[in-house]
Amino acid sequence: MHGVGPSTVLGGRYAVQRRLEQLPRAERWSAHDLTLERDVVVVCFGEDEGHAAATLDAARRAAGLDNHRLVRVLDVGRSDGIAFFVEEAIPESHTLAQVLEQGGLPAEEARRIAGEAATGLEAARSRGLHHLRLTPHAVLRSSDGTIKVRGVATAAAIASQEDVPSAAAARLDAVGVVAITYAALTSRWPLPGSVPGLEAAPHVVGGVPAPSEIAAGVPGDLDALCRLTLNDDQGPLTPGDFAAQIAPWAPTQVVGLGGSAPREADDGLARTVALPVADLERSGLRAERGDEGAHGTGAGPAGAAAAGGAASGAGAPYDQATHVVPAPGAGGHPEDAPGPAGEEHGGAAAGAAATAAAVGTALGAAGQAAGHAAGAAAHRVGSFAKAAADKAAERKAAREAAERQAEQRRISLDEAFVDGPDLLDPPLPMLPPETAEAPTRDQSKIVLAIMAAFLVVVTLFGFWGASRIGSRTDLGLGTKTPRNTVTVTAPTATVTPSGSSSAPSGTASAGEPFAILSATGFDPEGDNAERNSEAPRVFDGKTDTFWSSEGYASANLGGLKKGVGVRVDLGQVHKISQVDLVLPDASDVTVFVGQDRTRDNTTVIGTSKGKKGEITLKADKPVDGQYVFVWFTSVSKVADGRFRATLAEVSVR
Repeated sequence: MHGVGPSTVLGGRYAVQRRLEQLPRAERWSAHDLTLERDVVVVCFGEDEGHAAATLDAARRAAGLDNHRLVRVLDVGRSDGIAFFVEEAIPESHTLAQVLEQGGLPAEEARRIAGEAATGLEAARSRGLHHLRLTPHAVLRSSDGTIKVRGVATAAAIASQEDVPSAAAARLDAVGVVAITYAALTSRWPLPGSVPGLEAAPHVVGGVPAPSEIAAGVPGDLDALCRLTLNDDQGPLTPGDFAAQIAPWAPTQVVGLGGSAPREADDGLARTVALPVADLERSGLRAERGDEGAHGTGAGPAGAAAAGGAASGAGAPYDQATHVVPAPGAGGHPEDAPGPAGEEHGGAAAGAAATAAAVGTALGAAGQAAGHAAGAAAHRVGSFAKAAADKAAERKAAREAAERQAEQRRISLDEAFVDGPDLLDPPLPMLPPETAEAPTRDQSKIVLAIMAAFLVVVTLFGFWGASRIGSRTDLGLGTKTPRNTVTVTAPTATVTPSGSSSAPSGTASAGEPFAILSATGFDPEGDNAERNSEAPRVFDGKTDTFWSSEGYASANLGGLKKGVGVRVDLGQVHKISQVDLVLPDASDVTVFVGQDRTRDNTTVIGTSKGKKGEITLKADKPVDGQYVFVWFTSVSKVADGRFRATLAEVSVR
């Protein structure tokens, strides 16, 4: 993108480093937050792009989501003609598309990934936000197995697809997580449109094959959900419905071999092609050649009937003008099968195709067409069964080879200590061999005497030290020596002397501020979280960093709630008489103090209206409390055009 490159600083804060991904209408870059000294990811695009305003608005709304299964949006801004939003960085993570380059995942890992993704999308749906563009590139798996979904609301806005009714959007996300499940099981993408790095799922009459026709070991519930959703337009209506249907899933990453083997380089041979009947006749490949061309589901008339039933039961008419046949070398002939599994399926398919040809000969032209349909259906079903059997045989052979290799490497305990025919040398080769012999009785007595003397000396010193407690010594334990109390503050710990006077417990001497243990966003009328990640800035000692609320449409918080704010935890009950605030923007604010995490049974310290800068609020008399609530009821419009509460510093005395 013009104007963005390594060393570019966006918004005076985000130093761009390396381009991670070229999106159709945006770019994703790694960057470093110079203010908070952390790595982030920046998605940027031209400020004059048609989707820029909608994308920035979607990013602001997505920033209000605080769910550990969703990649968080941290900031939104514009800089020198570039519009951008900032996402959290997930170190050592890979997209699901990258993971699937090695083949399908274990069934239970696919269940876990889909369940975590669906739960995160359901949390977004409850806030009125949807993804709409879910692909394996939007699902991240970190090194510890954590699953996160990125691009909620923003991916659709970049693609100008955000104007979708809520019910339809929920269904699109539900279908998306089902497609993610299908891809995780088979390493193939079942929905229209290409996904870089993944092959498209093959198409059959009625849609795409069920995952169990491509990969081995697919659980029945996942197989049925994929078939109903992708082929029959049924299945879950929301991501939450899908998560409930596949629950429970493993809490941690499932490691093992998946049902789909790693994809090999495309050599043009192992590929299914579709040819018209006329081309089949010219090439000599006929469905009647059951001994060479098709693999059925069973031998004899029963197998042919089953194949025909499968074709007709798919819910869509079979196109008699087209037959699906394998390309040369792709397993189309029984002699190409690598082992007994292939021969078994090849013989069954040959029986089904031969029966279909006999029926066609007996019944004339109409029977001929029916025979073609049965033979093609038998081949289609049999080809997937043969592929599954071949992959199962390959995995079994690989497992047996690994076990044989492990058995060859296994050694006994004696062999582990003695590697070779020669015995080990003495433990200290520079000393004579008798050095390693057991000590004599006289040597043992000497050692015991030394140990006893050492214990006697230690005991004497212990009694002497105990007797000196309370005296004027340098041990620092005398009653008249000043005591030190540790006061924990953020971001460092400082030690301040309390003096020899007996100040009341829970008060700060000489008007010093109390230590703040933590701070969180306070939104009791919303989701109980108001940009919590920024809350620690209110006690970092820096007035140029601040917490800000979510954006609202008007000064009264859009009329959605009575107020929002920050809750400060002092760690223990103190007698509070004064609270100092630094407000970057003018606002109406009230400070409450209480002993519970809720604002019930709190006492008002003071109120400020329409002021900004340094503000001091004093109580009429000291108030006992552990929690301080800075509560905003009216806020100002900030640089991004939204109304937000802002708080730079809090000091409690």
